[in-house]
Amino acid sequence: MKQGLNSLDGQSRRKFMLNAAKSALGVSMVPMLGNDNVYGAATGGKAEHCIFFYMSGGMTHLDTFDPKPGAETQGKTGTAKTPVAGIELSEFLPGLAQRFKDIALVRSMQLLTADHRGASYQLHTAYARKATIIHPTTGPWAQRLLGKGHDTLPDSVVIGGGGNHSGSGFMGPLLSPLPIGDPEKGIQNVKATVDERAFGKRMKMIDTFDASFQNKFKTKEVKAYSDFYDETLKLMKSEDLEVFDLTKEKKEKREKYGMNRLGQGALLAKRLVANGVRHVEVTYGGWDMHNDLWNVIPERAGVMDNAISTLIDDLKAEGLFDKTLIVLGSEFGRTPRINANGGRDHHSAVFSTMWAGGGIVGGQVYGSSDDKGIAPKENKVGAKEHNATIAHAMGMPLDKVIYAPSGRPFMVAGHKHDPKTNKMVPEAEPIMQLFS
Repeated sequence: MKQGLNSLDGQSRRKFMLNAAKSALGVSMVPMLGNDNVYGAATGGKAEHCIFFYMSGGMTHLDTFDPKPGAETQGKTGTAKTPVAGIELSEFLPGLAQRFKDIALVRSMQLLTADHRGASYQLHTAYARKATIIHPTTGPWAQRLLGKGHDTLPDSVVIGGGGNHSGSGFMGPLLSPLPIGDPEKGIQNVKATVDERAFGKRMKMIDTFDASFQNKFKTKEVKAYSDFYDETLKLMKSEDLEVFDLTKEKKEKREKYGMNRLGQGALLAKRLVANGVRHVEVTYGGWDMHNDLWNVIPERAGVMDNAISTLIDDLKAEGLFDKTLIVLGSEFGRTPRINANGGRDHHSAVFSTMWAGGGIVGGQVYGSSDDKGIAPKENKVGAKEHNATIAHAMGMPLDKVIYAPSGRPFMVAGHKHDPKTNKMVPEAEPIMQLFS
């Protein structure tokens, strides 16, 4: 048995440790480990927290944040006026239109792929997918560059993210976001199914069983797994776990957010940042609207409009709005051309993102698309600029180099070689207009 354990590769060892935690300890709460098939500027933002709403599937920009009234590409979607002259949103976003003085838009996003998984990866990490390495997402970057923000609670949480999230990538398990599948269920199976004495005995047995491996392989990676389990056990015994329990909220507030995955996810995100969690991602799918778009989008966009509008009001009421950056984005937009099935297809040439709180100056639009919503007209923004803006808002240094286990260097929003200085420098700048 000992010889077999010592010969395990990284992936097999990860599975072994997960199974050990689930069966021997009687629990199944483990952070998102991502994929371990891996070899190996100015700061000063106001945001202490970030809530990133990821609209999975490719949210149509023409029918949400960048309508083109009168254009042949607009289809059946009307508009909603905002308090800012000349700026309109889709008719399906009346709440956000009303609150536009607290909101900024980027209408000139562009990615180089219309593949769901590849585009999502770029938006989350600022890097293109590669077979040899997994890049970290913004939450793990924030913990690595800024330090751990809470003694017990995880620094980052992903709500409804599914299994394709790249998590902490090459940064290892200790920085992995905690996954919450259903916000209404919170953290499931967190309590041991055995009494305290039996639990302690099993922990001691696992430590003894694992000691030879840790003594033989004294590496940062092995220590990271040990630290990861220490942090998990600390959380299991903490009263802070109540923050994940939405039943602690009044029924009226829960209903105001909306009794759906996005509404309850937004409420849970607010509870988490109010209790010191630095980065929360909330995923809401169903935006891949190739068919019957105008029978689907009123409900989908309506849920989004209500949840984000309520969150903005709630954060302001609790004095958290200026401390909390809200970002809403998707992996790409949808085609201006309406297809034969009454829907729109994948379109990465231009789309929109929404920003609020955390030092963002509302009531403005950065960049624009052309008159038909086909391509950027001015101030094109890519995934690297997107991530650089989040990093700047949170006070992360854009020029800090972090090395993967393979020895390859990376920066939070991409990097390039400067031939003049022969040094590695950040590849993108933040969108500073959003802060002024």
